[in-house]
Amino acid sequence: MPRPALKDGLSKQARYRAAKKAAGLKEIRVWVPDRNNAEFMARLKRDMDAVRNSESEAEVMAFIEAITDWPPYEG
Repeated sequence: MPRPALKDGLSKQARYRAAKKAAGLKEIRVWVPDRNNAEFMARLKRDMDAVRNSESEAEVMAFIEAITDWPPYEG
């Protein structure tokens, strides 16, 4: 038997979201690659091989390393 709705008419999830929003938080959703997906892993391997076999591999890797430490740590 379903639980009767509260007086505000909101679901438990809607009440939870309203409470978080009132606390100054913002909900975001992030989609990430599924490493269990064979198609994704095949594409990743192709992309890695393309970079590895590229004449500009060192330049590409230097760029990737530079942006992964952004903003630079100044501690």
